[in-house]
Amino acid sequence: MGAADRRTRLAPVGTAALAALLVLAAAAGPAPAQAPPPDLKPIEVVDVDDFEDRADQWNEARRRAREQALQRAEELAAEARATTTAAPATTAAPATTAAPATTAAPTTTEAATTTEAPTTTEPSTTTEAPAVDHPIPAGTTEAQWHALRQCESTQNYQAVSVSGRYRGAYQFSIRTWDWVAGKHYPDLVGVDPVDASRSDQDKMAYKLYEINGWDPWPTCKKRLPY
Repeated sequence: MGAADRRTRLAPVGTAALAALLVLAAAAGPAPAQAPPPDLKPIEVVDVDDFEDRADQWNEARRRAREQALQRAEELAAEARATTTAAPATTAAPATTAAPATTAAPTTTEAATTTEAPTTTEPSTTTEAPAVDHPIPAGTTEAQWHALRQCESTQNYQAVSVSGRYRGAYQFSIRTWDWVAGKHYPDLVGVDPVDASRSDQDKMAYKLYEINGWDPWPTCKKRLPY
């Protein structure tokens, strides 16, 4: 076979190889850029200061709600304890009626002096006030009790709250008063705190402190000097 015939046969083969190379080069070229997914949203910018302010407000509101819940729980616990001791408290009530100290009055009048009776009773009531003074509980100071009375009633032993529920210098409720009295001072059961003497109100507050600390006065206890 001559050289001319070989060139004629090789020519189609070279053309096919070139076409194949062109196809491979096109396939290996850079892929067209893809558009971002249609549902991709732009990034939002967060105001950190505003977020921290709202977090602080939420924490403060949560703290106040917790304090109110604790205060309510303490009141309910005191009321529950008062209810359980209500039975003996009512039996102690006759003890007040049985204070026939009134009958003792005729005995003094029988001493043949009508004028002496008022004279003896008057000094005894006045002199009793300092004599009945009770020492403050251990671990407390006079300044703290003064601050407590100032906060609760502005030192007014006849103070009554707007609702009428809390009474006296230490703002006792009737239930709490009767509960403490039933345990320690039966003669004071059934007595309205505003009608009790200063000395009796003081000793009842001191006794309540010895049982529950400053917790019965949740708001004012934060203002006491230490």
